[in-house]
Order: sequence, then C-alpha cells, then structure tokens
Amino acid sequence: MKKITVQLFTCLVSLLMIQYSFAQDDAGKLTIPSTPAFSILNYEPASVMKPTSNKDLASDVLSSFDKDGKLLMNLGLEVSPYWLQSRPYLQRNDYLNPKMGQTFLQSLSISGATVKDSASGKNKFGIGLRFKILNGRPVDSLKDAEDALKAEETIISAIGGARSMVGRTITTRQQAIDFIAQTMKAMDCKQAIIDAFYTDAGNIMTKYSDSEEGIKMFLEKLISNRVDINQESLKKVVELSYQRKGLIIEFAGASAFVEDQRNDLDRMGFWINASNYVSPKDLFTLTGRYMFQNKDTAFTNVDVGLSYLKENTSYNISCEGMLRWYRANIPDINQSGQAIQRVEKKFTYRLALQGSYNLSPSISVNISLGKDFDSPFVSGSGFFSILGLNYSIFNKERVQLK
Repeated sequence: MKKITVQLFTCLVSLLMIQYSFAQDDAGKLTIPSTPAFSILNYEPASVMKPTSNKDLASDVLSSFDKDGKLLMNLGLEVSPYWLQSRPYLQRNDYLNPKMGQTFLQSLSISGATVKDSASGKNKFGIGLRFKILNGRPVDSLKDAEDALKAEETIISAIGGARSMVGRTITTRQQAIDFIAQTMKAMDCKQAIIDAFYTDAGNIMTKYSDSEEGIKMFLEKLISNRVDINQESLKKVVELSYQRKGLIIEFAGASAFVEDQRNDLDRMGFWINASNYVSPKDLFTLTGRYMFQNKDTAFTNVDVGLSYLKENTSYNISCEGMLRWYRANIPDINQSGQAIQRVEKKFTYRLALQGSYNLSPSISVNISLGKDFDSPFVSGSGFFSILGLNYSIFNKERVQLK
C-alpha cells in the first residue's frame, strides 16, 4: 500500500506540474512587462529586468500617444520553446532543482515586438531572447507542503481500505477509525496528523450509526472531507513549487530594426541580472547592460541598476534606480562649416516606480512613473508615465481544484 500511495502522490503532482508549466504563474503575470524585444526598442516601463517566469505564449500590449495626441498600440510576443509540448519524462526533482543546462532549457524565452515611433511614424521591430543559468532553490515551506499532501493521500488510501472491509473485519465506526489510524502509523505518518484525524473523525462519527450502511456513509463522508483538504494541499504544493529563494542569474540579448531599413541593424543590447529573493515576497535585483545604437549618431551606453520588488496576491509594487555612462558621436559642423563628429560623454540616471494590479487570471493593469535618463538628443524634464495592459493568450486554464 505504501508503494501505491507514493506512486499516486508522484503521479498527481507530476500531472498538475505539467498543466502549470503551460500556464503563466501569478508572479509572471503581475510583474511589469519587460521583454528584451520591448527593451531594445527603448520602450520599457522598467529598466531593471526582473527574473522571468516560464510562459508558453504571452502578449504584452502597451499604449502610448503620438505627437498629435493619437493613441498608438504596441504589441510584443514572448514564447518559451521548451514548454510548447508536454514533458512526461521530466523528473520533478530535475524541474525543481535543475542543473545549469536544464535551467537554460526551462527558462529560455524568445520575444518579438513592434512599436510605432511617435515622431517619425515608422514601425520598429525588435527580437530578443533571455535565459537563466541559476534559478535559486525551492522555498523551505515546499517540503512541509509535500509532507502534508503525502499524509492526505495516505489517509484517503487508508479510508478506502477500511471501506472494503466493512461487514467483515470492521463492524463499528470506531473499528474503522482505529484501522485507518493504524494504517497511517504503519506508513510513517506523524503522530500529530494521526491525532488530528482522530479528532475530525470523532466529530463526524456521531451523525452515523454502526449499521453496515451507516459505517459506509461515515467513511464516504470522511473521504469527501479529505478530498477537499487534499485538493487544497495539492494546490499549495504547486504554488510553492514556483517560489524560489537564493541567487538567480539571468542573461538576455536583443536587436532592433526600422521598418524601411530591415537589413540594417538599428540597435542591439545585452543584459545580465543577479537577483535574490530575501523572502518569497521580497526581491532585490542588480542588473548590468550594454546598449549600442547604430544610426546617423552612434550611441553607446553602459548601465548599472538596482531594484526592489514587493509581490502580493493581487498587486505588485517595485522601485528602481539605474546609473548610466554614455558616449555619443554626433554629426556636427565646426566654425569653418566642415562636417565633424562631436563626441559627448556624460553620466546620468533613471528613477522609476511601477505598480501592477491583477484584474483576472489573464489580465493585469500596469503603471510606471519616474524620471528617465538625460539624453543628448532630447531636451525636457525627462519625467515619464506609462499605462500598460498585460494579457496572456493561449494560457491554459489552471486545474480547477474546487
């Protein structure tokens, strides 16, 4: 019986994990959209990229206004190739504690985006990818949740065994309770769990008789109650499986093209993130990136930033600061009227506050406010505000546990 129960537990969790792998987890849906494809187009609510979730196919829709006040819609897609098909042979331990190669496969995502330049009216296209080489480790509470789930499976199995012996070796409700408790003890259930079962069963048994039919109805009620508890335990295990702690290291790269210059590289960039969950709800991220712009004016910048993210059930709040050192080679004319390249070097910074509210399992509203980097090409206050909508498409329905 012990072997069967362990197999049942493994099967249930594996099936639910596969289902969840195709779904975008809550944290991923609530985090401000920041795919590399959008970032390379210089159209990002957040400069410090957060650790990604595994998404099968998601769409980020951002809105802005052009110089005439007309609303522009900008679209980005992100796909995780590894999760486009089921992985029946993926061991749960390999999923939760992957080695570097498996971490890369599980986290690799490819993105594409298009935005319309509000000044020139031209469409810009971006492509990018991102992946992790370290993904922290499972939270400590996952082991406790797994133990609780195993105990529930054991209880349900023991109740089923007792029901099959009603009218033979089991002729009273108390004998049924004792049989179930002895089975739990034989399968190494903790005494606290056994005691709790005795209490729950004792409260229920008073409503039934010791007739064969009464005992069966009593056991059916026990099973019904345990199934509800079991589903809650299973849901908790899956949710905790997505929570990580410790160090997360992630890389990303992207390039961009302009609509009428698709054969010419417009921009390119590379990122590296080092993130640490100090708690399941509190994340610090240190990021570095290199960006190169290949236009009439060559522009190169190196950025270093730090962010803090507070995650909640229905909303997220984050703040960030980023330092930038840039170099711009700007076409100019000297006093003699000769064409020259003017070199401008400067240090600047960006501060931003982001918020996200979950409207539904597939939709969240995002807002970003702050001061952007100073630029040699744009004069003004540098303050910005962006309102966005994050919508996940082809996102499989989560397993309904109730």
